[in-house]
Amino acid sequence: MIVSMKKVSVVILENGRKKALRNLRKSGVLHLEAKPIGSGEDLDTLTELHSRVSTAITKLDNSVKPKKWDGVFDRDTALDAVDDILRIDGRIKEIHESVGKVSAQADMLIPYGEFEPADLAILRSKGIDIRLFEGADAMMDRIKDAGGTLFILHRKKKESIFAAVFTGEAPAEAVGISVDLPEYGIVELTSIKEDKLVEMAQLGNELVEHSSRKPILEHFLASLEQNLEFEALTTGMDREGELTWLTGFVPEGDISTVRELATAEGWGLLIRDPEPDDPIPTLLKNGPKIRIIQPVFDFLGTLPGYREYDISLYFLAYFSIFFAMIVGDAGYGVLFFLIAMFFAVKSLKKAGAVPDAIKLLFVLSLATIAWGTITGNWFGSKSIAALTPLRRLTIPSIATYPDLFPNVETDPQKAVMWLCFLLGLTQLTLANVMNLIREFPRLKSLSYLGWGAVVGGLYFLVLTLVIGSLMPSFAVIMVAAGFTLVVLFGEQDSDVGFFRGILKGVGGAFTTFLDTISSFSNIISYIRLFAVGMSSFYIASSFNNLASPMLDGWTFPFGVIIIFIGHGLNLIMALLSVVVHGIRLNMLEFSGQLGMEWTGIEYNPFRVRISEENNNQGVPSWTSD
Repeated sequence: MIVSMKKVSVVILENGRKKALRNLRKSGVLHLEAKPIGSGEDLDTLTELHSRVSTAITKLDNSVKPKKWDGVFDRDTALDAVDDILRIDGRIKEIHESVGKVSAQADMLIPYGEFEPADLAILRSKGIDIRLFEGADAMMDRIKDAGGTLFILHRKKKESIFAAVFTGEAPAEAVGISVDLPEYGIVELTSIKEDKLVEMAQLGNELVEHSSRKPILEHFLASLEQNLEFEALTTGMDREGELTWLTGFVPEGDISTVRELATAEGWGLLIRDPEPDDPIPTLLKNGPKIRIIQPVFDFLGTLPGYREYDISLYFLAYFSIFFAMIVGDAGYGVLFFLIAMFFAVKSLKKAGAVPDAIKLLFVLSLATIAWGTITGNWFGSKSIAALTPLRRLTIPSIATYPDLFPNVETDPQKAVMWLCFLLGLTQLTLANVMNLIREFPRLKSLSYLGWGAVVGGLYFLVLTLVIGSLMPSFAVIMVAAGFTLVVLFGEQDSDVGFFRGILKGVGGAFTTFLDTISSFSNIISYIRLFAVGMSSFYIASSFNNLASPMLDGWTFPFGVIIIFIGHGLNLIMALLSVVVHGIRLNMLEFSGQLGMEWTGIEYNPFRVRISEENNNQGVPSWTSD
């Protein structure tokens, strides 16, 4: 359910704004219409500090196991840790760059052999100038002409590495094209590199130690964000004279809280209904049985707009069915159930409660077990499906192995296709009924009655084209009548006259015709439930057939490996198919029929996010505004 909101403006005295904001923050119900952009030295300081802390946290290793702080971890300790992390990171970068340079210098010297550049300087002082070169034969000729005695060290295809010995000082021409030598030789450069790598390892260990305190630093960062929000609001509120004010949205059920607070503090208060173009936040409140679908919406990052529908209940119901039909295997459902049981027990021991995601997994696994049982699909194995207790639970008309039921005349595959299209009909019809109820008693509601008729007629057309059933004559009448209702009433609105609405509808008849074709494709798309489910079954069955001859004798382990790998891959592909197809039918076909755009703004009230008291996890409190 989407909670109704009221638009609230709070007017307070300028000299009491900080106290008022603290009290308003404690109430935690006002979602600000717009985030104020404040200014001031304190805000700049907080912004710079926030940037440093967030940068430091990004340098920490997420894989390091957190541990409690043994001593006092206050604000100063946190700031010292941040400075140390940034110092370590900066030093590691310097060392990394230095190691790269040292390695490059050592690599450059390798072709010339092991020697100390300092020895060449000593020889130069005694009248023997040795220079190193790398170049083509033409360079060698130039060095000879300059009086150098050449020693070829290494020859390439078109270039040579060589040394030239000059008696006395080498001419400027030779010095200019000679190789610039590093200060140290290969042996010393290698030693320098090793020392730097040791230092880098030590710094890495220090960073690991800091990484174990990452949750505390994240807590500190959250407190800074809270103070930033407070300071920006304090300095950015609208004001005129001695009055200052802010506007936002409050859930209708929490209006009494704001009223009582305004009365106690002497604030001015204006409460009204939001305007159509207001950026109203969306707050969803559902019971625990429906709320278990919320992890899917969180995964998708979707939120309905304030004036859209909360489809949580319908999404949960249809998604559970879609999941079961796409996975299609009762054996896989049992595996999901055992996984859910494992994590549920683990969560109960650790937190004393089972997360909604685990509860959802229970529902999905039971739905999969139910569908796989009535279709007789257990790990894609005919031998298991043929077991008497399981065969008795199978519905023959939709059985995966119809040859186990020789007296059944219907085609199970066509029966499952019919169920897929029936699901599509019910879901799309539900969308049109919801739209009709929302628009009733306005004339536009009749257009959704028309869309329902169009969908119903097209359903019979789909059955005729795909399954081969006879199309009833009234189906054409349903489509024609529904199309007419959509054209006549689809553009009717309160600010448009009746006849003008009809003219607009007639003018958009071609668009309506295209939408009708789209409705046809929407119904057809539900065949994916059958297609993906069957592909999952055939993959499982193929791996079983591949491994079956190997499950005897010395090849037994290899057969078991093939079964585990094959079914593991099939499970992964089935879960990916659920994301691609099962969610799509809800988010595109169903939501599209509802006209949803998922443009919701999350309800995020101005509230206390970091408690001023220490919690039982040893996380410290921080100085607040």
